[in-house]
Amino acid sequence: MKYKKIILAIISVSMIALVILFSFVLRGNFFKYNDINVLIHEPKSKNILIKGTWKINSIESLDGLKSEINDEEKLYISNDIISFKKMGTKNPKFKFRYINFKNYLSSKGIINSKISINSDEAVIVSVTNGTDYYQEFIVIDDTHIATIFNKQYILFELEKKDVDTNSISIENSAKDRDISFLIGLKTLGNKDVVYQTYLIRKNLENKIEYKKIDGLLVNKDNNFFLVNSTNDNKEIFYTQDYIGKKNKKSFFANNSVINFLSENYISFEKNNSDNVNKSYEIHKVNQIDENKKLSVKDISGDLGENSYFESILKIGYKDYDKTLLDMSNIGVKRNNNKWVFKSIFSNYKSDSFTTTEFDLDLIPTVDIFENSSTKFSKSFIKSKADNFTDYFVSPNEKLLIILTLDELMVYSIDNGVSSTLPILKINLSEKKEVVTFQWKFDNSSEYTYNEFKKIN
Repeated sequence: MKYKKIILAIISVSMIALVILFSFVLRGNFFKYNDINVLIHEPKSKNILIKGTWKINSIESLDGLKSEINDEEKLYISNDIISFKKMGTKNPKFKFRYINFKNYLSSKGIINSKISINSDEAVIVSVTNGTDYYQEFIVIDDTHIATIFNKQYILFELEKKDVDTNSISIENSAKDRDISFLIGLKTLGNKDVVYQTYLIRKNLENKIEYKKIDGLLVNKDNNFFLVNSTNDNKEIFYTQDYIGKKNKKSFFANNSVINFLSENYISFEKNNSDNVNKSYEIHKVNQIDENKKLSVKDISGDLGENSYFESILKIGYKDYDKTLLDMSNIGVKRNNNKWVFKSIFSNYKSDSFTTTEFDLDLIPTVDIFENSSTKFSKSFIKSKADNFTDYFVSPNEKLLIILTLDELMVYSIDNGVSSTLPILKINLSEKKEVVTFQWKFDNSSEYTYNEFKKIN
């Protein structure tokens, strides 16, 4: 009995010692990991990097022309406003990413030898309001940032860490703004599918004009790319050399038609040789040559898959084999003035092979859609053009564009009221369908227009 008590006492002391030791280990690890977190520096707040009042340090022209920017112009960045040359936004959103500085400059067409580079890596701060303002800033060091503005590489030096918001005015934000509308259309009915992009621009002098090019041109943060097909539609190609059309990436897709194109995604409608067995596909634009079809789950996650299965049940298929489902047979198409997900279910179990096309009610978890356009009722649009097929309203509600069977009509809007007559009409030779559209404002609008002129 005596030895039993001794043994129990030893065990109790040992357990207490282990608990104490374990608590110290945990405490040590706790502080250790917290110390590591302190040492990891990531730009989580806009206040850390670019907030303040900035003066121009130097300007490097990227097109050889003399800069028209006044050296006295100031850049103002705060939590609530960003302004340069009286253009900006009052509700900025900031995103941060690390990049290779040299590669970034090269992608923007900047000769590295002209720019002082002290580090291989840099932080890029993207500023947007989610609709019509976008600008990128390069963080050089604690007191210097740079940006590319109207084909000028501008280096700023920190003047002070705060901003006098009362002295800032942002022009073009309410009434007068340079607006450009890019709309990519396809013509069906002939042997070949023809793609064209129209640019409609209303500048600060209220002059309105338009230009047209072949192919589908997209402006991705003022870096353009072109998607088009060869004459016999045996392949569809993508190129960032939208003027010379060199260095093309080809997507070999016989009998394919582009239904949708955004900054990051493209959707095809494919048919076999006898145009009977149709299918849909969605791809990432930057992987167009890799032939990687995206699935329902890639676009909309687990909820999207569940919605897909529910849709099949709704169209009357009570018994289907999930292993035979083609979850990549999905696409995007313009329908009833909005983008719609579509799919085709092939029933292999029936006595005769059948296919059924249906719409999918998906909520994307990726950035597939960048544009929307509502504001006016369809009855109002119908009063303007009885045979309209689609319509678009600018985010600042200053332009209304109506697509009909044979025209593009442009109306101005003032205080929610559209002009009685169109301010521009563009005749279309044949019925066309919408593939892509974008709104651009201010310096981005002007830049888009100038690039369009080069292509012409």
